[in-house]
Formats: sequence, C-alpha cells, structure tokens
Amino acid sequence: MHNSGSLLRTTELYSGQESSYVGSPAANQPLFQGDANRKYKELVRQLPSRVCIDALVQTFFSNINWQYDLLEEAFFKEQLATWGKLSYSDLQEGFGRLELGILVFPALLFQVLAQALLFHPPDDEKIKSLMTMADMTFQDLGSEYSDIGAELLILLGKKNITIDLVQAGLLRASFLKSSGTVVEAWHALGAAIRDAQEIGLHTGRIISDQSPGYTKDEKQRISLVGHKVWVVLHIWDIHMAVVLGRPIMTDLQIDRFANTIQDEGDRQELFSHWQNEVDHPRPFDIILAGYNVAYRYFKDIHQIENNGAHTQDYSVVEHIHSAIKKNLESLPSWCRLDNPDTKFDRLHACQWLPVAREGLSSLINLVLLTLHRPFIFFVANSRTEALKAGISILRAQERLFEQSEPHQHKVFNPVYASFDAIVLIAALCLVFPNHHYELRADCIDVIEKGMRRLGIIGQFNSMASSAHGVVCSLYHRLRHQLGNPEIIEDATAVSSNSKWTTPNSDMDTSNGAQSEITLDTILPPRPTHDLFFDHVSSAQVPFVDISDGITMDSLTASITDNWDFEGAFSDSSFWSFMNDFNH
Repeated sequence: MHNSGSLLRTTELYSGQESSYVGSPAANQPLFQGDANRKYKELVRQLPSRVCIDALVQTFFSNINWQYDLLEEAFFKEQLATWGKLSYSDLQEGFGRLELGILVFPALLFQVLAQALLFHPPDDEKIKSLMTMADMTFQDLGSEYSDIGAELLILLGKKNITIDLVQAGLLRASFLKSSGTVVEAWHALGAAIRDAQEIGLHTGRIISDQSPGYTKDEKQRISLVGHKVWVVLHIWDIHMAVVLGRPIMTDLQIDRFANTIQDEGDRQELFSHWQNEVDHPRPFDIILAGYNVAYRYFKDIHQIENNGAHTQDYSVVEHIHSAIKKNLESLPSWCRLDNPDTKFDRLHACQWLPVAREGLSSLINLVLLTLHRPFIFFVANSRTEALKAGISILRAQERLFEQSEPHQHKVFNPVYASFDAIVLIAALCLVFPNHHYELRADCIDVIEKGMRRLGIIGQFNSMASSAHGVVCSLYHRLRHQLGNPEIIEDATAVSSNSKWTTPNSDMDTSNGAQSEITLDTILPPRPTHDLFFDHVSSAQVPFVDISDGITMDSLTASITDNWDFEGAFSDSSFWSFMNDFNH
C-alpha cells in the first residue's frame, strides 16, 4: 500500500509553492526573510566535509551521471569550488550579497550526494563516519540528503528559477524512482517539468539573461544544457506515462527543437553526433539513439492504450512496429542491439557504454512490449511480439544485474522493466498454454531468473518484495499448469473462445460454443501501474531460497491453495480473471 503521509510530504517538499520570497540579487535585497533565512543556513550546514563530498561526487560522475547526462562534470566542479570558498561570515552577512547561482547550488549538491550514496561502496570508512545511528545505511543518509535538497528548493521558491533548480528537481525524481517511491517520483517529475517550462526549456530558447553577468559563452553552454535537460524530461515523461498510465505533460518535435540552436556546428554536435561511427560516443548520444529509434513512439502507444484496444487501430500498431524495426537498422555499430562493435568499450571515457547498451536494449524492447500489450489477448501476432520483447528485456536485465556490484542490488530501478516483462510473459503462458512452444523454455528461464533478481532486491525494498510476491504467485500457477494436462485443456477452451473477429488473418476468431469467460472483456495487465496504483499483491507468498536458485520443488514445498491476488482492481482486470481462472 502507498504511504499517503509520504506522498503528502513529497508534495510539500517540492510542489511548486511560491510562498517563499526570492528577490533580485542585482538589487542587493535579502533573498530570505526571518525564519526562511535561518532555515537555509541550518540546511546547508548539514553538508558533509569536503573530503566526503569529493568522494561522493566522484561516484556520481563515474557511475550515475551518464544515465541521463544532466550535469557537466567540469562546470559542476567549478561550482563546487566556488561554494567551497564561501566563508561562514559571507553566509551570515546576508543573501543579497550572494549570486543566485551560489545560493541554488546546495540544492543541486544534496541531490548529487543522495544519488551517489545509492551506488557508493559500503566499505568506505570516510562515508561510514557520516552515519549517526547504529543501523543507518547509506540509502538512509541518501534519503535525508534528498529531502534536504527538496526543502531547499522550496525555500528558493519560484521567483528566479535557474537550470540548476530544474536539474535538482529531476535528480530528486530520480532518487525517489530509484528508491521505489514511484508515485512520489512522478509528482517530483511534474514539478521539475513545470519549472523547466517556466524558464522556456520546452521552447529551446531558455531564459538565460536573469543575470546580466552571463557571457556569450556561458549563455551558449546553458542553452545546450537546457536542450539536453528538456529531451531527458520528455523521455521520462512519456515513459512514465505509459508505464504508470498517467497523463503526458510534455511535447517534443525533435527536429524542430534541434533547429532552435542557431549555431549549426553546435546543433550538429548535440543532435547528430549519435550517428557518428568515428568519434567515441557520449552518454547523450545513446539517449538520442533510443529516442530516434523507439522512445518517440511512447506518445502514440499512450494514445492507443487510452483509446482501448480496437481492431481499427491495429494498422497503427503494425506501422509503428515496422518503423522501429527499420529504425534499428540505422543504429551506429557501437550501439547495435545484436553483435555491437565494442571498439569503444575499452576507452576510459566510454566505461559506461556496455551497461548503457543493455539499458538501450531493455527500453527499446519495452516500447515494443507496450505497443503490443493492449492486443495480446486477441491478436496472435501481438502475443508473439510481446513474448519476444519480454524475453529480450529480461535477458538484458540479467546482463545488467551481472555487471552491477552486490551493494547496488538495493536500488529499485531493475524492477520496472523486469516486473512488466515477467508478468506479461507469465500471463501469456498461462492463458495460451498450447501456443509458442518454441519460446516456452526461454519463457520459463527468464521468468525464473527474473524472480531471483526481484527476490534479491525485495530484501531491501518493500515494493520490490510485493512485485516478487506477485510473480511468485504467477509462477506457481504456471508450473502447476504445466504439470496438469486438464488445466491446459481448460485454458485452451478459454483462449479459443474470444468473440473478437477481425479482417486480419492473424487475429483470433470465435471457435465453437462461447465460454463463460471470454478474453475480450479482460484488460491486459499493466504491472507497474497495478502494483503502485491498484496495490496488487499476492495473498500467499511462499518462501523462496534465492541463494540456491529457484526450482520446482522449492516453489511447491510451501504452497497453499490460496494463490489469489489482492488489491483495488476491477472485475475486468487480469488479476480478477486470474483469481477466477481454474476455480
């Protein structure tokens, strides 16, 4: 279940309130008055020592920043050095004497430190010294730092929004997402999007003249960073909209947006470099590669799902599927999904590339999975494509997990793609047990390995544990079904009696007497949405010894007859259908 108090606190911590007064530094007026002034100083004094900051900043830029390419390392370290020169007496004299960039920087710094603590090696004695309680973890400290950064965002208010504030807001959303607080992350993302729109990031013409001290080069740098930030915000927005079933808040016409960069050289360097086969790739290149190949279609998929699965829409599905397959051929060799050229992987500047390539594969296949998801119960081709995409997702997630350090297994991020893929694969194997025999062994293999990963993450995260329980229940049903021919016959009777008929040759047609349960009324599962908004869970979660792997015997040893799912789902949901299935 969601913690409503946590959601309220998140909204309070970063909800776009404008109650705090932020004036103009140029006017030499105090930016804070009374309690807000005191509160700001109290919060920034909670920054750790410079030695600890340097260690965590290094972790952030080595292991995290490449994922979204939000910050420029050299410029951030310049800001950090400037902040480090700020004396205690400077802070006491009043904020009217400080530049806005200096005031905003701690809000961004706290979010950077919070992210780093999720990935930092746990045996670092310097960082251990920051733990104030016996059972405190790095993730606990990261949560505190992220909350402090969010409080600073509120104190800074909305009078003088800078790109640093937008970056801090997006990193806040990223921390919440990595912690498994998905609803709160979506709200934080919305706040960051509103801030970005306030300063014109969506137009490509960022309002960068708030400070008359900006040079031409500084304005150019801010503009290019702003373009990258808006692309990332948009991808996050459309991705979360499809996965969570939320409205889309942003829009992006990539070619038109790129053309807002007036200098042709800068424009080509930022938006066309991803197609380069000669120069080494950069993190933003792989983001753009994914967007141009597949992510751009999330918006169309969102519209299809909102409209409901109608046969007249299936031509759109086929068109998008063909477009993605064709676009895959345009990927440069260094990020091909199959047999990539690994010549850049050995470069220090590209140490992130092997992991990023697996993330690219996972997310492109998630686009394909969600494209076909609305039609899986009555279009045979969509079932096949969804299964293939799901298997590819879970293979990529398996490789990602193998490349990560054990202390990073506490991070929630692998749950998103894995949970959606496992549930879709298990659902199709359960409802259509006599189909796709050629994929059955792969389906069982990726489900079992995916369950093991969810079990590991679930030891540290309650929502991951809930996801693990759900897939365990589906797996029980699947293994029980595979060992019971009568159940397979019952399932076949259901799957072959849908009332859907279409002009397409690969659509399932009505065959024989109408079953009491027909698939045309059943909504396909939207697993992550159902987990966080419908609170789906398993009524019976048997113990699974993940250290020894998963076997048929270990899963059936403690099973009970109650495999039902619980939650606030409708009678037409997949979960309700599963509760009635074979009863």
